[in-house]
This record gives sequence, structure tokens and C-alpha cells, in this order.
Amino acid sequence: LKKTPIKVPEPSGLALSYDESCFWSVGDSDSKVYKLDLNGNIIQSFSIKGEDLEGITIIDSIHLAVILERTREVVVVDTLGKEIKRNKFNLKGNLNEGLEGICFNPKTKDFYFLNEKNPGLLIKTDSSFNEIFRKEIKIAKDYSDIFFSKEDSTLWILSDESKKIIQTDLNGMKIKEFRIDVEQPEGLVVDYKNKKVFVVSDKKEELYEFNLP
Repeated sequence: LKKTPIKVPEPSGLALSYDESCFWSVGDSDSKVYKLDLNGNIIQSFSIKGEDLEGITIIDSIHLAVILERTREVVVVDTLGKEIKRNKFNLKGNLNEGLEGICFNPKTKDFYFLNEKNPGLLIKTDSSFNEIFRKEIKIAKDYSDIFFSKEDSTLWILSDESKKIIQTDLNGMKIKEFRIDVEQPEGLVVDYKNKKVFVVSDKKEELYEFNLP
């Protein structure tokens, strides 16, 4: 439907705010979290201790979780940037092929994580980051973000290299997929209420809006 430039350096994740009035994103190159209005304008930002921020999700009205790819960590902060806790995952592989996506199921209080590739993994944990499962998935060339849909309890997975959005069940089994023409897509929000899909491009630093089929 449209694309909008955003002033987030290398945006690498996207989440809808708790009240669904704005977005949260992360800047890969400057280790900052950004709050954006629905047109991509920056409302607020704060720094996270660490580097290579790659994904963000909303936990509740005052807490967010952010992932750091190179150190394989998830960091929980409040909406003002105060760190609450962090957890490190036991993941091997190249530093820049680690954690890429995170989402939260508010019904069960579980988290879902994506490992980018080599191997591509879907990891489920409880609210304290104790692993429930980790499984290899082979539905795309790589994985760059994940979104939990509370309306139908499905996962939506974004792939940069395959240029696809894939809807799956909670075990990562494909339901359907859609191709998108976005260069280096790294953040995803599916808005069932307004029948929209939002994607951010890391390379172009743009917010893309699509109709939800």
C-alpha cells in the first residue's frame, strides 16, 4: 500500500505497542530501542547495553524484550529503558547467524525465538526463559523476525533471503506463505484488526504497509 522512510538506523525488528497505537523497533547499528508512531516518526528512544540488536516484542503495558544476536541474549526492559533481567542462550554458530526474532504469547506467557540459520531454529521458552523446545525448521533460507497472532494463535515468520512471510502453527509447521518485494526485510507486524501487514527494511530504512489477504 505504501512505504515510509524512518529515521531508525538499520531497523531490525518491529512490534506493535501494547495499546496498538504505535510501533517499537530496534536499531542494529546504534543499540537503541525506538518508539514510533504509525507513520514511522520517532516518539522516544533509549539505549540497550550490548550490540547487534535484532528483535523486539511487547510483554505487557510497561515491559519489552529485546534480543542481541552476537551474544545470544534476551534482555527485558521497561518502556523507559531500565533493564529488568537478561538471559543467555546456548547457541553455537557464526556470530552474525544467531538470534533474529522474538515474540510473546500473552495467553500462555511463553516466548518464541528464531535463530537465523545454520541451523534455522524455532525456540519456545516459558516466561523465565526456561526452554520448552527447540526445533530445526526448514521453511525458508533464513529467518529474520517472528510475530505471534493472538487472534488465531499462529506464528508469522519473516525471511530476508527468501523474501517471504510464512504463517505457521505454534510448532513451526507451515499454513500458508506470501512473497514480498522488500530488500532486506527484518521486522514484521501483522495487524488483524485493520487487516494490515507492516515490514521494516534494514537496508532501506523504510516501513512498508501491505494489505492482509
